[in-house]
Amino acid sequence: MSGYIIAGLTSIYVLLFLFFIVGLAKTRRYKGVKATPSVSVVVPMRNEEQYALRTLQALAAQDYVGEWEVICVDDRSTDSTKEILEKFAAEHPRFRVLSLAQNLPTIASPKKRALESAFKIAKNEVLLTIDADCIPKKSWITAMAGRFVGNISIVQGPKQNNGSRSMAHLFQKLETLGYTAMEAAGFSLGNPLVASAACLAYKKELFFKAGGFGDLVNLSSGDDDMLIHKMMKIPNVDVCYNLDKDAVIETEPVNSWKALFNQRARWSSNGTNYESKAYVLLLTLIYTFYVWMFISPWLVAFLEIPWQWCVFSILSKVAVDFTFLSMAAYKLHTKRRMLAFIPTELIQIPMIVFAVPAGITGLFRWK
Repeated sequence: MSGYIIAGLTSIYVLLFLFFIVGLAKTRRYKGVKATPSVSVVVPMRNEEQYALRTLQALAAQDYVGEWEVICVDDRSTDSTKEILEKFAAEHPRFRVLSLAQNLPTIASPKKRALESAFKIAKNEVLLTIDADCIPKKSWITAMAGRFVGNISIVQGPKQNNGSRSMAHLFQKLETLGYTAMEAAGFSLGNPLVASAACLAYKKELFFKAGGFGDLVNLSSGDDDMLIHKMMKIPNVDVCYNLDKDAVIETEPVNSWKALFNQRARWSSNGTNYESKAYVLLLTLIYTFYVWMFISPWLVAFLEIPWQWCVFSILSKVAVDFTFLSMAAYKLHTKRRMLAFIPTELIQIPMIVFAVPAGITGLFRWK
């Protein structure tokens, strides 16, 4: 690999993160009059008996003054999730349970099927999605729905990992901060590259105008960013990122490195399936850059590759990552998470290098 190619890959990475830094700098908290559209909160659940009741109670405590409902989708659970949902809904009129049949055919993305099934029976104007292991604040619906002013049709909210001080949890906390900041940057620039269905809202009319999930059900993930890319093709769709402190939801980290690798592989599984070939090329070049960083110390040690090539790439990555994450930690009031920066940088490189091919070749599992 020549020095020119290495310089090119490094430059692409740096320029991408400069884009994120500019976008993040433009992210502002909204101080205008908040809207109160009718809202349907949709929670897909499969074997979530550990978290279901906690999430339901947090949703039931919402203080939203507009019209709202919660649709809980039992996606063929084999534990007590269905019973928990039905008992809770019987005591809370705003809650409905949609149970999918156990004999439904196997598809690549059952979560999308669960979501779209709920969207079809949703009564309200705005669809607001949350994962079963997430905890919303009391004014979460108020904060998310309030941003649907003017032509705003898609609102992304922030998430953060809770958890312990174990290295696996600290890694996820900082990495989640990074992904959240990337979402904020793209949405703030009107060009969302990534998104998260754990705290995402969009108008029901827009979802069906874009054709729903459509062919995306044949892909193992993509209920967030791929859907947003699809919706952005509709004319006059404005988006925003919601930095309101009440919009932040907490999500559970996985508890082992094996589970973390499986999750990252699943997230990577559709990297070559984006409709935009330019975006696929960008992801491929970024992955190639990670591969170079992983192998370059070994090439320097055993093949006499100039050490300057290795140091130039790694220091460039560390510099832009630190700048970006520090800004994100400041914006989201999570400065202490930067204490895990160095170990996270070291772990992230092999994690991505091995998780991406595992994801593309299907070496991961759903629940």
